[in-house]
Parts: sequence; structure tokens; C-alpha cells
Amino acid sequence: MLSHHSLVICRLPVAAERASVFEQQARGWRRVDRAYLRRILEENELCQPDADVDRLFDTYDAVLRDIADRMAPLHTIRRRRVRLAPWFDTECRLLRGECCRLERRYRRTYAHEDRWQWINATRRRHQAYRDKKEQ
Repeated sequence: MLSHHSLVICRLPVAAERASVFEQQARGWRRVDRAYLRRILEENELCQPDADVDRLFDTYDAVLRDIADRMAPLHTIRRRRVRLAPWFDTECRLLRGECCRLERRYRRTYAHEDRWQWINATRRRHQAYRDKKEQ
């Protein structure tokens, strides 16, 4: 079958950035048992009412770091930082952050008004994305 369409080849001047990989130290705070942490802090010398204030200031960092190392040890995380798209600029990043903030608020409250604010912000964000891509 013959067609009037043909192959079109072009080159676009888009500079693709390579993803930068970096390592970061983090603690797994989500897995910490809060009741156990409270007990450890209450039994610690920092929470004793008759402790010497000067000594507490000297040992504060070391004691809390020791507790953190026992409950949530440091581990290494490898992260990649790459630009999402050539048109994704500061305005898009702010719109995305606003949508995430409104979504978190809705997930906390489940209020009808919060849901509508989240939906409207998402619609505005997607419209802005379409406008950016068309430019």
C-alpha cells in the first residue's frame, strides 16, 4: 500500500545532563519505637532533676548521639540528582511543592475543602506544564 507520509529526521539542540550520584548519611527514624525512646530519655542523666547544669551542657551532644546510634544507626544512601525535563524550571518546582503541601494537608484532615484545594492546585499545575511544553 502506498502512503504520502515519509520519514522525518531532525536534530534538536537539547543538552542532556547526566545524573549526578552522591552519597548521604541518614538514620532510619521511622523504625524507632517511640515508647522505648521515651523510656531511654527519661532514665538518662539528661532528664534527672538534680543534675549539674554545666555537666549537662558538656554531655548533651554525646549522650543524644549515643542514643541515636543505638536506636537508629547511620547508613549510607546513594541518591541521584537529575533535572526532570528541560522545561521544568523554578515555577514548575514551586507548583509541584504547593500540590504536595495541599495533598499532605488533605491526607491529614480528609476535609472536603482541603480536597478541592488540592485538586484545583493539581489542575493548575498540569495546565502550567502543558503551557511550558508548548513554548
